[in-house]
Amino acid sequence: MAPVPDVCCVLRLARPPKDFAEKGNILAIQLEEEFNLSTEDKKSVPPHLSVWVDSLTTPEQAYQFLSENSPRKLVLCLKVNEIRKIQANSGQCVYPNLLNVIWVYILHKFKGKSVRDRRPGAEGHSGITGLDEESVPNELTKNQKKLLRKDLRAQLAELASKNCSQIRD
Repeated sequence: MAPVPDVCCVLRLARPPKDFAEKGNILAIQLEEEFNLSTEDKKSVPPHLSVWVDSLTTPEQAYQFLSENSPRKLVLCLKVNEIRKIQANSGQCVYPNLLNVIWVYILHKFKGKSVRDRRPGAEGHSGITGLDEESVPNELTKNQKKLLRKDLRAQLAELASKNCSQIRD
């Protein structure tokens, strides 16, 4: 899978905290769970967290790919180069270069064959890799691996909390 260029920004659609509308800002800790891989994310090859390159996909277009009436109307914007710079801490060691952002094509079945989705915004679909259990260093204990993945999610949430907005109804 080809990497998304460092100069790009990616969007992650998330569930807004209950008080976001009145406060207009967000704490990183409120976003950490938004960087957990879903069951579907874990099964994808490679496992990745879905994001959208903002120069190719608007938040409204990205929203159209979610399930109907999805609560994911909070738009988190992250710079690809900052994602790649994240260094994870297992409690014992610091590990650089665990996260990457790659292009991920959306495919659907057409007459029995997998074809690329051509809906508006589909070309911006990409994924953050390195958040799954298999991507962390093997020499770590199960608990250290868990701490490392939690640290990665916390750092992504910190980046995301600095630049967010909401899709209007």
